[in-house]
Amino acid sequence: MKRFFRYAVLVAFGMIVLNACKPTENNYRQAYDAAKAKREAANAEAMIPATGLLSDDGVSLKIVNGDSLFVTRDRLRREPEVTDSLKPYIIGVGVFKMNTNAKAQAAALREKGYDAHALMTTGDRWYTVAGSSATIEGAQRFIKDFKRSNPGYPYIGLPGAPVVIQK
Repeated sequence: MKRFFRYAVLVAFGMIVLNACKPTENNYRQAYDAAKAKREAANAEAMIPATGLLSDDGVSLKIVNGDSLFVTRDRLRREPEVTDSLKPYIIGVGVFKMNTNAKAQAAALREKGYDAHALMTTGDRWYTVAGSSATIEGAQRFIKDFKRSNPGYPYIGLPGAPVVIQK
């Protein structure tokens, strides 16, 4: 009888433990939603440039005439027919790891009338450049006009806006 009682208690305990640990669709959904929210928050934070820091290796925020501009310093590979014609403040509207994507985006911008090019950095990235300016204020005006003329533009690889690349 003791043996039967022990066996019954063991089976009852096992049933309770198995039912308590049983994963449900609701549990999976909650875990998925929590992981997705965490990933989206991390991605959003990664795209926010640091302000107030001096950095030569990333995008920083600069205030020009009351407007915020994203500015970076990047070395572009020499392509004399292109880089010699560009002014010191280059406006990048996309950045890619594959040159074909940057060139396709530049071709689409040229069809709209922009002096667009695909330029490689000394690293492994390709910028799509929509234009350039001799001054930071000129770059600011170009960006305002570009945003007004191209609402909803994707700015792939950038923080949601054009970036001024100082060469």
